[in-house]
Amino acid sequence: MLKYKVFISSVQSEFSQERQLVFDFIRNDELMGQYFEPFIFEQIAAQDANPRQLYLDEASSSQVYLLLVGKRYGNVLPDGISPTEKEYQAAGEGNAWRVAFISDLDGQQREDAEERFFRKVQNELSYRVFSNPSVLVSLVKQSLYAYLKHKGVIQTLSFDEQTRDDASMADIDATKIKEFLHQARQKRGFPLAEDSDPITVLQHLRLLRQDKPSNGALLMFANDPQYFFPSAVVKCAWFLGTETVKPIEDYKTFEGGVADQISQATSWVMSKLSVRFGQRNVEVQNEVEFEIPRSVIFETIVNAVAHRDYNSTGSVQVSVFRNRIVVRNPGTLPVELTKADLMKEHGSYPHNPYLAEVLYQMGYIEKYGTGITENIRRMQEARLLAPEIDLSAEFITTIWRDNDATNIGTNLGTNIGTNNATNDATNGATNDATSKDYLAVNKRIIDRKVKKKVRKRMTEQQLQECIVEACYVEHSIEELAKLLGKSESHIRNRFITNMVADGILLRTKPEHSSGQTYMTNPKLDK
Repeated sequence: MLKYKVFISSVQSEFSQERQLVFDFIRNDELMGQYFEPFIFEQIAAQDANPRQLYLDEASSSQVYLLLVGKRYGNVLPDGISPTEKEYQAAGEGNAWRVAFISDLDGQQREDAEERFFRKVQNELSYRVFSNPSVLVSLVKQSLYAYLKHKGVIQTLSFDEQTRDDASMADIDATKIKEFLHQARQKRGFPLAEDSDPITVLQHLRLLRQDKPSNGALLMFANDPQYFFPSAVVKCAWFLGTETVKPIEDYKTFEGGVADQISQATSWVMSKLSVRFGQRNVEVQNEVEFEIPRSVIFETIVNAVAHRDYNSTGSVQVSVFRNRIVVRNPGTLPVELTKADLMKEHGSYPHNPYLAEVLYQMGYIEKYGTGITENIRRMQEARLLAPEIDLSAEFITTIWRDNDATNIGTNLGTNIGTNNATNDATNGATNDATSKDYLAVNKRIIDRKVKKKVRKRMTEQQLQECIVEACYVEHSIEELAKLLGKSESHIRNRFITNMVADGILLRTKPEHSSGQTYMTNPKLDK
């Protein structure tokens, strides 16, 4: 039987132990060794042929490419690119399934070139963070197992297809079935009559197996879903600041069926947002608007609940901060997709396809594979930053709020007077809106405005004003130094340290974190 070739790539000197452990695991594990053949460069290092070309040939012909990312970029080749990045490119050109494993540096800084490479990988691939070699091996095992499922080598039922021995039709709430039928007939023209019996409905939805309701049926229609799945809840917390620290202003746990959780959590979040009265030229009355479109919040929570990993004991968590809303769920990206795929219309590969179908029939999901791109469009129409996706541990979505100076959006025109910049953002970036890094696009707009104010001789007050303006979108010290034409130490010691202490700037990550950036405090007095 032909095995899938697995290319294990990293800077040689940084991950020699980890790379060997992964190699040995794949070779010796009873399941993985049956289907995969691992490769590391030590296998051909002693050959006479050009080892570098052999590495690239192996990478381009592999079916699976595993990348370990740490703090070192490695020695660069004459073209300025490291061998590891060359292997990464070769595997991509060969259409290998690529997944990255990022080392938790515990506050250590990456080399500049490695930080650039890390950002590139982060935007293109699904990735996981590991803190030690044993965690790495566990994550590799999970990833390769998912690949075998994707290839159809391992046949398993999805979570929502499975059944429980302790569940029966007596656990199904007939009222919830009727409510579903009423809504599904209105939204999608569902073919069954509203007086259809529960068994007929579940059979039609393929949520009944051997006369037992499936997990999907229990999640949607059980009298007490949490009796079967205690962690199948949405936990919501409201923080007055920008970090997860006490006091928690408000905390709620929403239980019940999946649809109820989504609606209640969405309403809870909207109650924490600012409201304004929009100006309408064609209507006599002004329309009430929230700072973030309700559809964006709703869609994000729907995705988290519908596509989470229900085998996990974790819950969906929604955190409302002063400058952002963070929705996280215990789930991973399907093998068929990369992070870059999420930013454009893509195929649908739901973790829980039958649960997703019920939500679609109810109108909670409008069209498969378009949820994130729709959110990007809606946020762009509201002149706000696009949601950010983080796949480092769970599936984490960050939605930036429309606070003064927290993101550009409506404040771009108000605070900086940039009608032209707004046109740049909407016209220059719209055509490739679903495939570009919106934060980078908006940052370039801000930087162009600030750059026009930079002079050879500037007072400290003028420099500080430029920093405040630049940090309407997050910037690192390195980026500020380049923008203002000053050294990093000068920017750090003369400005950043004091501005953070004075509450003018906010750190976007805990102190001493790798890749630290800063944003202007949204509560600054005007």
